[in-house]
Amino acid sequence: MPAIRVSGLVKRFKAQTAVDGISFEVPRGQVCALLGPNGAGKTTTIQCMLGLTLPTEGSIEVLGHDVVADRTTAISRTNFAASYTSFPWRLRVREVLRVYAGLYDVEDHEAAIARVVELFGLEDMSSQPVQSLSSGQQTLINLAKALINQPELLILDEPTASLDPENAFHARGIIQQTAAETGMTVFITSHNMPEIEKIADRVLFISEGRIVADASPSDLRDQFKAGDLEEVFLAVARESRR
Repeated sequence: MPAIRVSGLVKRFKAQTAVDGISFEVPRGQVCALLGPNGAGKTTTIQCMLGLTLPTEGSIEVLGHDVVADRTTAISRTNFAASYTSFPWRLRVREVLRVYAGLYDVEDHEAAIARVVELFGLEDMSSQPVQSLSSGQQTLINLAKALINQPELLILDEPTASLDPENAFHARGIIQQTAAETGMTVFITSHNMPEIEKIADRVLFISEGRIVADASPSDLRDQFKAGDLEEVFLAVARESRR
């Protein structure tokens, strides 16, 4: 059973078709990136995968469970982080992590919190209110929250957009190490092409709601005779507009 199975996914918002009949599977343990220009349908696809918005047509299975019919079971073994999410500002960092440990029904809250605090080096800010933190520090909290339940599937939408290069490097290392040690599947969308080249086993390119390329980063470079993934991105974007 793949970690993700998307079949004929269509999502329309009134007259606009955001996702136009895409299908793909992500095997367990794979780091799969969904790339594309702004407005291509990336975030809408993720929202459908998380059950935050319902498909107009098609189906999505996450860890063997239909997201529409059995969302609670699927999402309990998944977690998510995005650069645009925010926390209750008056809560302290440790309180935020405790809330999410409870939401995901983590057995030993304190042990789980201690684990992610150490992983991300949050000891000095763990007693601070979220409102006192920089956007980059809040991004680290978001990523720590995303590993609080040791998910089988981690979904990331622009996860390091607010981080400086050092912290982004550190965060990528944690995600890669966790995936290698636990077999966690990672599904990520980002405009940071060097980041994707470093961590992704496979890349799906989406444009105007349709998948237009699907291969490993190295195969895509060969296919488009490109020096790096950024050149591939530009070539795919140009082709899809013809």
